[in-house]
Amino acid sequence: MKYLEKDLLLNSVINLIDDLIFYKDKDFKYIGCNTAFLHFINISADKLIGKNDFEIFDHDLASLFRHHDKLMLAEGKIRTNEEWVTYPDGSRVYLLTKKIPFEYATNHIGILGISRDITSLEEAHQQLKAQTLLDELTKVKNRKAYNLKIKALLAGFERYQTPFAIISIDIDDFKKINDNFGHDIGDKVLQSFSALIENHIRQTDHLFRVGGEEFVILSESKTKIDTIKLAEKLRQTVASKTLMPGINITISLGICAVIKGDCANSIAKRVDSLLYQAKTNGKNNIVFKPVE
Repeated sequence: MKYLEKDLLLNSVINLIDDLIFYKDKDFKYIGCNTAFLHFINISADKLIGKNDFEIFDHDLASLFRHHDKLMLAEGKIRTNEEWVTYPDGSRVYLLTKKIPFEYATNHIGILGISRDITSLEEAHQQLKAQTLLDELTKVKNRKAYNLKIKALLAGFERYQTPFAIISIDIDDFKKINDNFGHDIGDKVLQSFSALIENHIRQTDHLFRVGGEEFVILSESKTKIDTIKLAEKLRQTVASKTLMPGINITISLGICAVIKGDCANSIAKRVDSLLYQAKTNGKNNIVFKPVE
């Protein structure tokens, strides 16, 4: 078979592939691609060939592509990466991209790339991941989610001194509800309570169920006063509501702010001591001063 015929056959096969295929020279300029790639970026071949990413995409996206191209050429072997990409038309997709060096002319090594749109798979993965971070009964975030969030907040505090506070909440005498009304009713009280709290916190507050009737709020409020006001509002709101017919509850709360040198264990231990003091002080109250 003649070379021309082979090239035509190869191009025909490549253009039948739904994956995005492209080629760049050693100067990162496009020297070819398949039809799917052209359709995906909504550009004609004559406007693509001979151009680099900075002449086609916005600066941030082009910088991302160039970064991966350089890494692949430096390593001299196949490189795989996954990332969210927003294209000029505003479409946002999650791409799995593989790049490999290839010789397009004598002693000239360029880039052969193949990208696959795996947006639906990534969204399904994120949805499944989110489900593992939810408490099955109350549908608020669980202890695993709490551990991840406080780790992130502590990192932000250590690096940027971004403040946050922790509010530990315990439903007073919850055991009596289970004993007097049964665990099914107790579960419904927990569900109603969780929904009530969720409806009265801000976007910068994050609610977690960390035990049976134990909840924690990680608050990214700028001041401790804001956190105290939030806690008092929640205490009053809960005390004024009837969550189930014939059942009224109160809560006790402990509050502390992050301080230099804190870790997840130290701040949890400190706020637990404050919560314990709130319980021993007669319940249905807040303690926010450090225990002397």
